[in-house]
Amino acid sequence: MWDRIISKPFFDPTPIGYVDETWPIRVEIECLNYFPKPVPEDYLFSTKEYESRAWGWFYRKIQGPRGINTINPEAAEALVELLVKVNGNAINKPLTIKPYPSKSKMEITLPLDILSQNGKVRLEDILRAWLIANIDNPNRNDLREIFGPIEDLEWFANNVPYHVTRKNIDILCYHKSTKYTGFPLRYKFSVVELKRDIASDTDVSQLIEYSKWVAGRLANSEIETVQPILIAFDFNRKAKIKAKNSDFSDRGIKLVRYQIEDNDALFEIIG
Repeated sequence: MWDRIISKPFFDPTPIGYVDETWPIRVEIECLNYFPKPVPEDYLFSTKEYESRAWGWFYRKIQGPRGINTINPEAAEALVELLVKVNGNAINKPLTIKPYPSKSKMEITLPLDILSQNGKVRLEDILRAWLIANIDNPNRNDLREIFGPIEDLEWFANNVPYHVTRKNIDILCYHKSTKYTGFPLRYKFSVVELKRDIASDTDVSQLIEYSKWVAGRLANSEIETVQPILIAFDFNRKAKIKAKNSDFSDRGIKLVRYQIEDNDALFEIIG
């Protein structure tokens, strides 16, 4: 099937078909076109072009046991192309595809007042989840200052597989605009590293390595299109000096301090 997500993630332990209570975090999807034959995974790596477009899928695969694969825009296009090549045309969707029963759906929330202490999140995953849920919030001026206008957020994802090192980029964003060129232009990549506590110069170095990979692998070696962003509760002196003296690009490294206050996450650019 070729689907699209039509809901925010929700909690529901009700067994549905082959989905039992061990998979309670779900999203609703809508079938746009029904292709009865699935795309074999090997087809994504059958040519150099497809392998290049499905880089995230490939790196996730070599990490071993996996659940959800990160699908970037190019990989999505490749999957649609392969669906058409394998099936020819879509057919009428089966009558067995029915709307999701809504009787046990519960909204997923992040009670930051419980999940934090002394202004810091208890786990880095909490900060990552909060940012992914709010990164495109038009009413958050602090996030708009960090990530730019929401209409330019082409794609974003968390825990993005990074090369063959079995490491993940905390958050990766693609920024695209048609405003001045008249055609879609991907003009920036935001590479985000998160630290729940105090960031060090080692964390700055790690962010630079991720950003170099993004520049070389995704941005056609156009370093100036890559914006490194380090978000932490605070930064030690060595981290600030290393970020300030970095010659990665003229954009510089954006340092952002976060604080949990009144059950909310607040962000301030300090460098």
